[in-house]
Amino acid sequence: MTTLAWSGVLLVMTLVPLALSAWRGHSTRGGAMLSVGLGVLGLAALVVVVLVPSRIRTLTRAFGVDRVMGLHRWLGTIALAAVVLHAVVAIWNHPELADPLAARATAKVGWGSLVALLAVGGVAAAGRRPGARYEVWARLHVGLAAAGLALAALHVIWLDHLVADPVMRVCLLVLAGALLAVLSHRWVWRPLFSRQGAYVVYGVRREGPSVSTLVLAPVHLRRGGLRFDPGQFVWLRLRRAVVGTEEHPFTIASSANVTGRLELTVRAQGDFSHRVAALRQGQKVWLDGPHGSFTAEEHGGRAGLVLVAGGVGITPMMSMLRTLSERGDGRRHRLVLAERGAEPLFADELEVLRRRLDLEVTRTAGRRVDVALLTDVLPGRPERDHLDYFVCGPPSLLAGTLAALEQLAVPAARVHCEQFGWTGPMPVDAGGTTTGRPRPRTRTAGRGRHTSVR
Repeated sequence: MTTLAWSGVLLVMTLVPLALSAWRGHSTRGGAMLSVGLGVLGLAALVVVVLVPSRIRTLTRAFGVDRVMGLHRWLGTIALAAVVLHAVVAIWNHPELADPLAARATAKVGWGSLVALLAVGGVAAAGRRPGARYEVWARLHVGLAAAGLALAALHVIWLDHLVADPVMRVCLLVLAGALLAVLSHRWVWRPLFSRQGAYVVYGVRREGPSVSTLVLAPVHLRRGGLRFDPGQFVWLRLRRAVVGTEEHPFTIASSANVTGRLELTVRAQGDFSHRVAALRQGQKVWLDGPHGSFTAEEHGGRAGLVLVAGGVGITPMMSMLRTLSERGDGRRHRLVLAERGAEPLFADELEVLRRRLDLEVTRTAGRRVDVALLTDVLPGRPERDHLDYFVCGPPSLLAGTLAALEQLAVPAARVHCEQFGWTGPMPVDAGGTTTGRPRPRTRTAGRGRHTSVR
């Protein structure tokens, strides 16, 4: 599905229940209608808030993970505001509801939902502070959100006036069915029963003192392996379980033309990434993917690609270049590497790729990626306006590169970037689009691990 199609679906799921509640409302009192409308809007928005980050592949492909998570936060704010206003109007209409201990059971579960959702907002804000433990924050966030949504549903059912109406009943059942279908697929089918994500470790290749490449082969060969676009990523877990299993995102480094083998390049800089780098041949792992829209398959400029990478941000670039090489691509490409001097990644292979592709490799050697450097690398106008630019690395690299591209008047639609080392959404003043995935604060693998949402 396209971005426009998904936008329409999400808009319909959010606003149609509100419109139906206004149409089918049996009360003529303005206060009562406002209270019901705000409650229905909050409930519908909560359903969409839960669905959006549930790793629906066509959704993450259409929007990119940064935008998906931005939409999740934005809709979450709307849902929370609607629920709070619903409670305020309900108390205004019925002052006795202000005392939750003396209120009826229907009001008590409503109060419980409100408290849980307010706690979700508080946990979300606290989880973005430096030093917050991602795993603890994520589980608390999910648990409180589930409690808030379940209590809200119970509140609606016990009140009965919405579910008693046949049209509203069908509408609410459709929302509940969509929610249950997506969540059961995300939390039950994929982690426990899906055979597509089962892989076995074929080998581990050292790329540097702290960087290794995990070579994986599909357990069920008849399925032909994972089909992905170069630049996409997968979530990796070390055991099968619905809850209690840690998982993190890693970019696929191998060529998209080779589906019988998958490579993930990992920097061992966190507990999980150290365990991944220490895996032995024959051990099983489980993957969920592919995800993401940071791919040249959809944004391949007819004049070639400009790839700017910082450290293990080279991982998606290697997938792109390996794929282009195997396809015999004849365009001119440029790779700018801002890397650790003591740990040049893929140096030998890049020499081979330079001979197989029309590829220019620039190592910054400590220089900042700024206007002066990019002026040396890029062709003049109008040719550079027809290139596609992919930037991947830490926030400092993205900020500097995007600012430089803006000063060079590169069209915003040609700029695609992905951030690792999550500290919040990347501000893109340069007009470029961030299409990548957020990362958890404490991690550093796969390109920077770990602090992600995904």
